[in-house]
Amino acid sequence: MTIAEILNQAKAELVARELDNNIAEIIIETRLGLTRSDLWISTDRELSSSEQAQFDNDFARYINGEPVQYILEVAPFYGRDFYVNPSVLIPRPETEELVYAAEKFIEKNPDRVRRVLDVCTGSGIIPISIQAMFPELAVTGSDISKPALEVAAENNTRLKTDVRFIHSDLVNYFQETGEKFDMILANPPYIADSERAEMSDYVLDHEPELALFAPHDGLAIYEQLIGSLPNIVDNSFWIGMEIGYTQGKSVKKPFSKKVFHRQRQLCSKISTAKIGWLSALTN
Repeated sequence: MTIAEILNQAKAELVARELDNNIAEIIIETRLGLTRSDLWISTDRELSSSEQAQFDNDFARYINGEPVQYILEVAPFYGRDFYVNPSVLIPRPETEELVYAAEKFIEKNPDRVRRVLDVCTGSGIIPISIQAMFPELAVTGSDISKPALEVAAENNTRLKTDVRFIHSDLVNYFQETGEKFDMILANPPYIADSERAEMSDYVLDHEPELALFAPHDGLAIYEQLIGSLPNIVDNSFWIGMEIGYTQGKSVKKPFSKKVFHRQRQLCSKISTAKIGWLSALTN
């Protein structure tokens, strides 16, 4: 079969099932190493029997509910392709807003940021993106999940960055070593268990619960992290965290009880998931 024939057949099934009709193109592009423009000038190309079998297998897995990012083991984030597997969350566009905010702060304040820590780093998309843009910075990522850190290390190698990855329950490791940072980033688990019934089986059946859910209405990790911050930050620092859209006020409360006196919350205006991020800067 030609690429055109396969795409037409696959798209008809995707439309009938009310699924994303771009998936067929994504599978073929990724497996054959084609750009979108390459694909459209190659539609008369006949697939080999092995290529056809690979597509059929990938497509069947997607039809049966498996995320295409896990099938292809790749997900785009902030202009780069990252390796992913079921040990880590699939990167979300909302998290790019957090990286963008950090990027702009570093650009405007190059003398204020030297040491960056990303907590709950998962696949390493946040610290690797920062280090790729600012190779002069000392960037660290930490996570409690060893399988997630293996994925992060693989991305570090593939993307030729120099991020240090540490196995740690939040910031315990750094409290023990006495290390200090002037930028803290985090996309922690923040979904309350009570929200489970509202979530898609697509997420619940495939993505790691450890990276999704947190006790105390989803606030437990924020509370622990904020409570530990005075032990790991310099006098002047910037913190950015991805938060659930209803959690802004609750997350800001612990800041007022600590050493922080300037806070700012920005909510996403483009995310259908209504994700926001909160940053706090102390002088």
